[in-house]
Order: sequence, then C-alpha cells, then structure tokens
Amino acid sequence: MQYPTRELISRGQLFLEKCELVLAKNTFLEVIEVARKAGDREALTEAIAVMLRLAAEAKDTDAIPRWDAELEVLLPGASGRTLALAWHNRAVVATHVGEHRRAQTYLYRAIAALGGSRNPERLAPADQRLFVKIWASMAATFMDRKLNRRMETTADELIRKYEDRGYYSEMTTLYIVKGMGAERSRQYEKAREWYQKAHAAVLADRNWYFHLYVLYAYARIERHTRNFAQAYWYLDLIERAAAGPEFGNLRAIVKSEREKLSLDAVDLLIDSRLCEVRTREKQDLSLGKQYVLLGILEALTEAHTRDAPDSERGLAKAEIIERVWREKYRPESHDNKLYYNINRLRKLIEPDMKHPKYLLNWKEGYRLAPGLKVHFIGRSAFNQGSQKRGSE
Repeated sequence: MQYPTRELISRGQLFLEKCELVLAKNTFLEVIEVARKAGDREALTEAIAVMLRLAAEAKDTDAIPRWDAELEVLLPGASGRTLALAWHNRAVVATHVGEHRRAQTYLYRAIAALGGSRNPERLAPADQRLFVKIWASMAATFMDRKLNRRMETTADELIRKYEDRGYYSEMTTLYIVKGMGAERSRQYEKAREWYQKAHAAVLADRNWYFHLYVLYAYARIERHTRNFAQAYWYLDLIERAAAGPEFGNLRAIVKSEREKLSLDAVDLLIDSRLCEVRTREKQDLSLGKQYVLLGILEALTEAHTRDAPDSERGLAKAEIIERVWREKYRPESHDNKLYYNINRLRKLIEPDMKHPKYLLNWKEGYRLAPGLKVHFIGRSAFNQGSQKRGSE
C-alpha cells in the first residue's frame, strides 16, 4: 500500500522524535522512492535533507557527501518552507563537523527562504514555528562561535516571545543554549536550572531524541560539581539508549565526556560493574572475577573518603579481614593471604612496585595515599562473588 508523501514525512518525523532512527531512515527512503515516481520535487527535497542529517548523526562519511550532492541539485528548484528546511538541515550537518561559520551562513539562507523576518507573526503557524526553530539553531551557532552577547540576546528574545506557545522542541534548544552559556561561566546551578527546563520541555513533547542530549548536559554538570557516580549514570543511560551506529555523533561526544570524566576527576577509578580499575598511568585494568581485590579496594576507599579527622586513617589488617572476608582475624591464617592479595593489587595498579603511590602500608595495615582522588562506582563488591572469598 502506498501512502501519500506528506503522511510518510509526518511518520518519519515522529520516528525521529522518538529516537527510532532506523525506522526514520527507512521511512524517508520510502518517501524518496514515492516522490520520485510521483514527480513530487518538494517532498523529495525535504526527504533528502533529512537523510543528509541522519547521515551526519551516524557520522557516515560515505553517505554525507552523496546526500549533500543530491540536495545541491534540488536546491535551485526549491522555495519557501522546503528550501528553508533544506538549508536548516545543512546547517545542522555543518555544526556536526565543526564548521560553525558555514552553519551560520546556511541558517541566514534558511531565514531568507522562509521570509517573514520583519514580521514573523504574519507567517502561517507551521512556518512561524520553523522560523523559531531556525533562530534557535542560530543562537546555538552564536554560542559555538563564542559570540556570547549575540547568543544571549537572541535566546532571551525568542524565549520571551514564544515560550508560552507550546514550541517544546525549539524551547529545548534554547534552554540548552542558555544552560551551556551558564556552564561556561561556571554558574553550574544556574546551568542545571536551564537543563531542568529543557528536560521538562522534552518530556512534554515526548521528544526522546532531544532527551538524550539533555541527559548529556546533566552528565557534564555532575562532572563539574564532582558528583561522579551520577555523571557515569547519565552516560550509561545514553549509551544504552543510543547503542546503534545510527547514533555515531552522540556516541562520539559521550566517549569524549567519559574521557574527561576519567582524566579530570579521578586518580583511581574502581568500576565494579565492569570489574575494572583505572589509574592516571594505566587504563582499563581488568580484575576479571577477582572480587576479593574489588572488596579490598572498596574497603580502603570507604576509609579514605571518611570525613575528617578520620580521613587520614587507614584500615588495620583485622579490619580488612573482617570487612572483606567476613572472618574473625587470626594472624597465623590471614596475614599471608592478605599480603598475597595486596601484592596482587600493587602489581596491577602501581607504576613502580618498589615505590607505591596508590596503596601504602599504614601502621598495622594499609591505606590509600593521602590526597588521592578515588571513586568507586557500581554495585558493592561485598555483594559479588562472596562464595569465592575464602580461597583467595
């Protein structure tokens, strides 16, 4: 059964908003096929512009120039809303590859194609919303180009005029832009307020695609405010929702954020979810199923992160045995076992076993080095592999 191109385009746009990018791609490919057979140049132009944008989101370096070349051929015959949408999508693609000046040029062309710059209130409702969408993208481009005053003025004016009209997606862009401006000024709580407004807008619109970018904004704020567990939680959510190659651009920026999180925030990261340890010198050190090592690290981390004056205190051997092995300490049976596992840990994490910088001796026990920035994420090691501890 063949559907009219307008109905197909609406369906494809809905798939985009719901983060069903594979279904969106297949739908717009169908639009292209139907439009070519029907000679519907307007629908063809719009569908190819969306395919270009999807290729950019997927970071598909083969598809981007191919769809862009097809769109270039169609642009001279396009006008009005169709031409404005095409230039807007081209601007989004330019932004994805860091060409912000070119994106600004394309957005000005989109505004000119739509008309109504002097009196947008005279535009048809759908065109007026597109007008706001283009200018919201312009505000984001001003921010990317560090034109902060122009960004603030543009975003504030759009929010003042259109916030109460139900333009949720457009407001989401503007709220994120305002939040990023505050974030760059280190006004993190103010930024969080803007991101919360963006969050409310995407929930009202049920736009799950934009929702992922709001979660990414939350992750940055949590990193800035040193709430690392929450930052990792947000990034984990995004990666589960954006698992496919069609989310290549988002996955790339999440990967970059993870690198910042691990490099800037923590000297020693213990990830019990993956059974991995990461230090400044060594990355992704696997513990496999050596839960006893995770248990030792967790116990020492808890001692290390206690409030003063206890923060300078390590753990005695008896405390480690009772905490990790859940046994009453007996030197004759436990000292060698503990010494053996401490050495295993040091071989794993220390850059120089003879001069340890992470795991130090402390009185009758051990401690993590004073001033070390340590973070333990995931489930408690004491809930994992408990049956194996006695033999390790």
